[in-house]
Amino acid sequence: MKKLAVIISSILLSSTAAAADSYNSISNLSYKNSDNNDTVAVDSIYYLSPKKTLGPYDQFEYINKQTNVYGGYADDDSDDVTKVGGEYFINEFVVGASYENTDLDSGSNRELYKLTGGYFFNPDLLAKVTLVENKDGDDYALFDLAYNYMLNSTDYVGVTLTSDDDFDYRAVAAKYFIDLQQGNYLTFEGKYESIDDAENQWVAETNYYFSKATSVFANYNKQDTYSFGAQHFINKNIGVKVGYENNADDSDNDAYFANMRFQF
Repeated sequence: MKKLAVIISSILLSSTAAAADSYNSISNLSYKNSDNNDTVAVDSIYYLSPKKTLGPYDQFEYINKQTNVYGGYADDDSDDVTKVGGEYFINEFVVGASYENTDLDSGSNRELYKLTGGYFFNPDLLAKVTLVENKDGDDYALFDLAYNYMLNSTDYVGVTLTSDDDFDYRAVAAKYFIDLQQGNYLTFEGKYESIDDAENQWVAETNYYFSKATSVFANYNKQDTYSFGAQHFINKNIGVKVGYENNADDSDNDAYFANMRFQF
């Protein structure tokens, strides 16, 4: 009987291990059509070591620990934005740098340079400081404290606290990932921002996974803008996402969006 229990346990463990997929690169090509604006965007991130999923093809650990480089470009009716950057992890430390340029159709542009340094107090607790050089405004610093609490071997609650150096900007973001067993998963995410001399903002989103490949989502924010849609991975490498967006106070402001996701 003991031998049988060991064999069953080994089979279950091997099945769980086999269920986890891993990727080195994740890229997105997206399009959004609205009454007032159309947007085309592309982004990609490359990890120098494999990044494992938590079941669903698009769900990973809350705090990233893989060295990476990334870039993105977005173009709409009023401006285009270019971003490049990367992070390097060594032992308990992480350093990063990024550049962002926004070209306005009016002829002007905005540039941001960022330098980041962080320290892992333990694998689930990361403190970071980001120095931002704003070519068209005041320079500032951002402080982040991210914590991941494992409820069991699969489920977690992740929380990130953020503030600027003057404490004029404060934010808290949280995510709850739940393995419902039998191949089903559920996530809840939210963010609340408190800004001096401006209206506070919040946004909430949930995703339900029928399987690793297929899910539906819904999103709502302080401005009464809501969106919903579905995502399906044709195989472990290619996913398609479509959705609809509108505003509860202005139903004429509707939009449709689609995204192609490539993971290898």
